[in-house]
Amino acid sequence: MPEKKRKPTGPMGRTFNRILKVREARTDTQDMAFNREQLKEFLDNGLQLAEGEWFRGAKLDGVTDALMERLDLAQDGMVDWEEFQEFERSVVDVIAPALSENPTAEQVEMAASGTFAQADTSGNGQVTLDELQHTTKGSLPAGTEHADLVAQLGARMAIDGVDEDQRGEKVSRRTLSRNEWVQAAKQLTGIE
Repeated sequence: MPEKKRKPTGPMGRTFNRILKVREARTDTQDMAFNREQLKEFLDNGLQLAEGEWFRGAKLDGVTDALMERLDLAQDGMVDWEEFQEFERSVVDVIAPALSENPTAEQVEMAASGTFAQADTSGNGQVTLDELQHTTKGSLPAGTEHADLVAQLGARMAIDGVDEDQRGEKVSRRTLSRNEWVQAAKQLTGIE
């Protein structure tokens, strides 16, 4: 993997900017950081996490607290771009696993195409939220607490960050193409 990017671009940058409710293309990170309430708002209204489920409020609070604990490295109640980038490796490991330290474009495309094919269980060339959530849950370590919710979070974040052509739709109605998936993997690894 290349050195950390200085500017919030690609899937991670779009997600960071959405949490902050700024232009998705904004790259100036000076004084930009989000707090717990902004993150919860994104999970609630942006991703519609646990929509229609029992105990939704408790689930949103639990996921928000767990993410803040993981992301807020300085433990100051704020997550800046540098801290948020620490999450990037986890995302790459899902989209294009088992890559070497400095992968080639071809290696990234092969890895990403393989995971896309696994997720596209219908074989129609599009990955839905349900397909991605099922695939994500199946890849979690045995005994993962709240595996359904963890898988749902991962799938919703992936679709929201990677999708480029259905932004106006709710996350649950959007799909990912192979091209979007591969392009995201390349952006995350610094290939493009």
